[in-house]
Amino acid sequence: MSRGEIKKLYILYILEILRKYSDIDHKLKQQDIIDYMKKDYGITCERKTISRNLGDLSDAGYEIVHDSDGYYYDDRVFEESELRLLIDSVLASRYIPGRQAAALIDKLIAQASVHFKKRVKHVYSLDNMERPESNELFWNLECIGEAIDAGRQIAFFYNKYGADRKLHRTTENKHLVNPYYIAVANGRYYLVGNNDKYNDVTHFRIERISNVEILDSVRKPKEKLVDFKDGQGLSKHMLEHVYMFSGESSRVILRVRPDGINDVIDWLGFDVGIRDDGEYLIVDTVTNKQAMKYWAVQFGEKVEVLEPADLREAIRKMVDSMHEKYKEPQ
Repeated sequence: MSRGEIKKLYILYILEILRKYSDIDHKLKQQDIIDYMKKDYGITCERKTISRNLGDLSDAGYEIVHDSDGYYYDDRVFEESELRLLIDSVLASRYIPGRQAAALIDKLIAQASVHFKKRVKHVYSLDNMERPESNELFWNLECIGEAIDAGRQIAFFYNKYGADRKLHRTTENKHLVNPYYIAVANGRYYLVGNNDKYNDVTHFRIERISNVEILDSVRKPKEKLVDFKDGQGLSKHMLEHVYMFSGESSRVILRVRPDGINDVIDWLGFDVGIRDDGEYLIVDTVTNKQAMKYWAVQFGEKVEVLEPADLREAIRKMVDSMHEKYKEPQ
């Protein structure tokens, strides 16, 4: 490349130096930029060249802030607080394979200056977290998202862990599924879809899906499914399925201690009926009964299911069974 062609790249090199090394707490003097040009690109240039290109970048609309302390780049896609939130989300998702999680975090860190990495040392906890060696999570997300956008059916194998700690297919043939939403619940990615043989909604853990393929056949209309009747959308569906169990939702009446109402709203949302019954609060909600059974046991010290009777009986049997396991020996 000729010297004239290299000079045309100066403005790009200077922009990259500002992106990489500067922020509001780490401003660069023109001499600093000259030093980085030499260090990173092997280029020697003068102050007037730096000054001219900095002016051209500002004229082109780049937010190059200049004060008595120097220059810094102030046109980043993410604030540092937003990057921390995204990085923590990757760390919290134990189902992203280790190498993919590390690569994703590196990409997020690269959105800020080099100084940001020093302030997010908690990313190194990634090395100590138990994660699957490999799965098809990212590929599945891409394929399923494409199928949802195109309104097409998909086919895949579904897998569960065995005693050997390895995933095994649950069926010999692929599931034929109508995909509607990708949802995140309890730190896991789920496909909210429909097994084509039935007219209800089923949830599939996306990291448990393998060999997904997009079919030419058109997806079943969502309105034909019981769970999405009357135009119900994903947000309402998720509130009614707190543990992502499949099945139809039912009306549930709860007796709740006042100090338990925070947990009720936290898990079941604001769209619940609440009335004061003196010592307790009576909560009226619509939710998946199977999910409510486990939720009610989890918060059993503060919550009691009053209705429906069959759910109350199922919880009683579960608690009795647990009592037999944990009671003191005679």
